[in-house]
Amino acid sequence: MIRVLYVGDSEVVLIRYLVGADVIEQSYFNDNGRWFREAMANEPSIEVRHITPHGVAAEFPTTPAELGQYDVVIFSDVGFNSMIFYPGLTPPYTYPLGPDRIGMVRDFVEQGGGFLMVGGYLSFAGLNGIARWYDTPIETLLPVNIARHDDRVEVVQGFRFQIDLPDHPIVQNLAWDEAAWTLCGYNRLTLKDGATQVASYQGDPFIACWDYQKGRTAIFASDFAPHWAGDFVHWPHYSTFWRQMIHWLAGR
Repeated sequence: MIRVLYVGDSEVVLIRYLVGADVIEQSYFNDNGRWFREAMANEPSIEVRHITPHGVAAEFPTTPAELGQYDVVIFSDVGFNSMIFYPGLTPPYTYPLGPDRIGMVRDFVEQGGGFLMVGGYLSFAGLNGIARWYDTPIETLLPVNIARHDDRVEVVQGFRFQIDLPDHPIVQNLAWDEAAWTLCGYNRLTLKDGATQVASYQGDPFIACWDYQKGRTAIFASDFAPHWAGDFVHWPHYSTFWRQMIHWLAGR
């Protein structure tokens, strides 16, 4: 059994309606993590635990031993601030704030774990650069360099990425040429020396991976979920693709 710790892909949406002299407020929870969770639900070799961005402080492992219970860690649409900050940043102040979660993930990979970052408005650099994963230990272990500015590419007319290495275990034996899905956006990244570019779009790395010390890391430059993922989520091989990605990261 491959145990996956999946962090990100949800938000609480607040809406305010101004109707003449009246103000109506509404809120709802948007669970974008369901696409990956449901894709893996029928995979007997993979077990997924999902932590939402607002659940990081209470639920993310606090020791290397706890994190070491997992084989693969995924960050998708969860920013640096959500991963580094603690409630102690507001009164009453307590110090130290807590363990270095990001440093633990780095050590986890160096000691043999797998790590995947999936694109989105709060992945890599992200919207207005606020995801802010550049100049962090996470960027160090990834097979790509992250921009220091808003790195989003919106392709509203839709596009498909190109498979550069069809025999790579992450993408092998899938009917890519027959697929009819359309994506609508991604994060623009640059490939590091020594990394493997498995897929690309107009020269930008789209699926990339490498061995990092004793572990493995990879990126998928678009999202798990719409709008960027478009109808990729409805592709019959969506779950198989992610299963192969997870198996490669876990070294299985």
